[in-house]
Amino acid sequence: MDARDHVKAEIKELQEKLAALKAQGEFLTDVWVERTAAGGTASQKSKGECKYARLRAGKGKRLDNGKKSKYISVHEIDKYQAMCNRGKSIKRLERKIERLQQKLRRLNAIATELGL
Repeated sequence: MDARDHVKAEIKELQEKLAALKAQGEFLTDVWVERTAAGGTASQKSKGECKYARLRAGKGKRLDNGKKSKYISVHEIDKYQAMCNRGKSIKRLERKIERLQQKLRRLNAIATELGL
């Protein structure tokens, strides 16, 4: 098995993982959950605990509501955190696949240059 076959197999494996991740449900990319404690006249106990959360968009990005942040209920924090984590993993896999495809293109160019 030459280097090209190895890279092709790795790309196929990563594409299968990517498809499985996307099949798990909704995902969010370039977004994270920011937890916030109560402020203002809230009790000291409330100020020490996480009471609120919001989705935050990355630099130059916007959420579906057209804003950079969106408050989410306390009961939905885990759901949105899972969606953000899935999106992060998906984005990482997509970047890795793209790098491997570039490597495969370089290997193919070298192989044709050498007449293999």
